[in-house]
Amino acid sequence: MKAIRLQIQKAPLFLPLCGVVGAIAGSWWLLVSVMVLAAACFCRLWRISLCTLLCALIAGLHTMQVAEREREFCEQAAWQEVVELTGSVEQTLHRGFVISTGWTGVRVLLRGESPVTPGDVVWVRAAWREPVSAPVRGVFDSAAWMQGQGIAASLDLVECRKTGKPLSLRTVQHWGEEMRESFSRRLMPRGTEHDPARQVLCALVLGDKSGADTETLDGFRKGGCLHAFAVSGLHVGLVSGILWGLFRLLRLRPVVIRPLLLLTVGVYVLTTGCAVPAIRAYVMLAVVLLGYILQRRVSLLNTWSFAALIILLPYPHQLFNAGFILSFSIYATICLALRVCMQENPWFGPDSYIPASLRTRWEMRCWQAEFAVRGTIIVSLSAWLASVPVTLYFFHTANSSSFLTNIAITPLLPLAMLCGLLHLVAGGIPWLGAASGWAAHKSATLLLGVVSWFGDLPHAWLPAQEPAAPHALLVQGTGFGNSFTMLGNHGLLIDCGNEVTAELNTLPVLFHCGFTPGALLVTTPARSAGGGAVVLQRMWPGLPVLQGSKLPPEGLAFETQSGRYTIYPPPAALPRRRNSSHSPIVLWESGRQRVLYIGAASFASYSALPSGARKVDIAILGRNPHAPVPIGLLEAERVILLPGASETEGDVPAVRVPQQGYFLQNR
Repeated sequence: MKAIRLQIQKAPLFLPLCGVVGAIAGSWWLLVSVMVLAAACFCRLWRISLCTLLCALIAGLHTMQVAEREREFCEQAAWQEVVELTGSVEQTLHRGFVISTGWTGVRVLLRGESPVTPGDVVWVRAAWREPVSAPVRGVFDSAAWMQGQGIAASLDLVECRKTGKPLSLRTVQHWGEEMRESFSRRLMPRGTEHDPARQVLCALVLGDKSGADTETLDGFRKGGCLHAFAVSGLHVGLVSGILWGLFRLLRLRPVVIRPLLLLTVGVYVLTTGCAVPAIRAYVMLAVVLLGYILQRRVSLLNTWSFAALIILLPYPHQLFNAGFILSFSIYATICLALRVCMQENPWFGPDSYIPASLRTRWEMRCWQAEFAVRGTIIVSLSAWLASVPVTLYFFHTANSSSFLTNIAITPLLPLAMLCGLLHLVAGGIPWLGAASGWAAHKSATLLLGVVSWFGDLPHAWLPAQEPAAPHALLVQGTGFGNSFTMLGNHGLLIDCGNEVTAELNTLPVLFHCGFTPGALLVTTPARSAGGGAVVLQRMWPGLPVLQGSKLPPEGLAFETQSGRYTIYPPPAALPRRRNSSHSPIVLWESGRQRVLYIGAASFASYSALPSGARKVDIAILGRNPHAPVPIGLLEAERVILLPGASETEGDVPAVRVPQQGYFLQNR
């Protein structure tokens, strides 16, 4: 009992944090918070018990009030269809922005083009948009993202008018974003936008990943180092260490360095966008520095709890944000692992019982090397173990090489950060600017090469899903009447859409469903219909691409481990002016079923098929506006209707695939 009481007294804010988390999350977490409060009362810590109860009540009432406001707004907006709002712009996105209607209002995402900046007060008219969830777990879920950001609804912008721009926190944040853009132009001059090393520098030093290509992001994602592209506690710690060393070189005393460091790191966090992980790290840094300035003992657990309370009390929705959970859980795991493992005897080098004054120079160097190696391994391993369950839950992925990658880039990250910061300061000075730019570019290139090498290892980036069966069948709608079809794992993929569709829909759906295409068939001659082939070939190098308009007259047949595929081209006599009717027909024969993909093919193409090819288990039928194939004439046990397919009468059971939904058969 005394030990528990002592630990609670060392970190008096930990129990209030547990109460706040329980009040926000509800369910069984609420029971946990009640038990925490009871434990505090049992230990006769009345002031901590009162603080826990007060914080839990504030967080619970705030959460309930926000949820009620969001529910009322969504009901009103869905009933009116077009709503008028007045609020201040909090954040700008690629095609849209987020506004807040006030402390007692809601946060709303408006999709559309409008020249607004954070801090602007705007009047808008917007149309209601039904929320759409992710079709497959692991694909970007806008509804889950909005929940983590505290956004009540997503609306389509109809009209927008600025009404003013008062001085506010958002305005100051906008000034920081403008500073970041000017610094980014120094790290990435005009004409070097497609240089991966420049993109890495902007993301690592300034947290600006807006100019990063998909290939660069994929390399860090596969290597398990995507956290380097978002300013987090790692960046704040590196900048703090670099500035401390620089101030010491200038022979400044620690009593001067601490407030100066507090100011400069605060400006850096503001410039990089004030992300939640960066705020967490800065708050903890500020508490530690103020503790040294005021000569007070600082508890890391208490500081960690204080940073979480600072964020959760005004913004309870952050509890459901992946960035918040990753930042706080990884830091806590690292601190716990270091405290446990650093108490052990050295792995190599002199024994820890030998006083430092009695060690030789060689023994001191061995001890320092052992301490650095052990700390690097412990930090990387604990961070990886803490991130695995979070990434599995939020992103439905796992990275097997992240632990090794983080160890390998440990000496490279400070080097690239240091060179990048030096180039920001000395970039305009002749000779010195050229040297700092060369060093920054080389260090970023080396970092990118190491990460890419680990990312290219077999099974480095895996979905939290077993591979689909060879006889599995997937049909996915991509919106606007379009879709793609996957016939068997390691089989034939029919259509993939343009580059945007393939990047945002086709590739992530295939990845998270456990499919690997063996070949791609583009059914229409339009150039945009197969534009996503480049995206798929980046994920699966060497993927063969078959053009439906260039098939031989006798057709094409091939076999994979998923079965036999026979592609029947349209009849030669079919009118060429109807390009949509020239879609080929595919017969897939696996060990368990026969599937006939008709798609947008015309009735003439279906009639030209051999009689044996028409008798199948499943027929997949699309939209043909000129000469559709009637369902009643299909010799199939079941029909799958692609998005946009017309409704026709027939005795065959039919399943319609929604515009943004999917049909998956993996039995």
